[in-house]
Amino acid sequence: MELPSRPTVQAMLDACEHHYTQLIADGCAEEVARDRTWDAYENAFLRTSTHCFDPRDRLFENKLRTIRERGF
Repeated sequence: MELPSRPTVQAMLDACEHHYTQLIADGCAEEVARDRTWDAYENAFLRTSTHCFDPRDRLFENKLRTIRERGF
């Protein structure tokens, strides 16, 4: 597996921070927000054939996959 560049990983992590913060602002518990964000990040980073568990996070997961594929 080819690893993404550092700027790409940083862009993915920045997107995760924003998603996590938004989930909490929307009333999600911190632990749940952390798990949901990590699940989407892990699936996008590892390019798994499966998707994140919570379907509400699939759009975010696709955003992360796009960042990983295009690089930043």
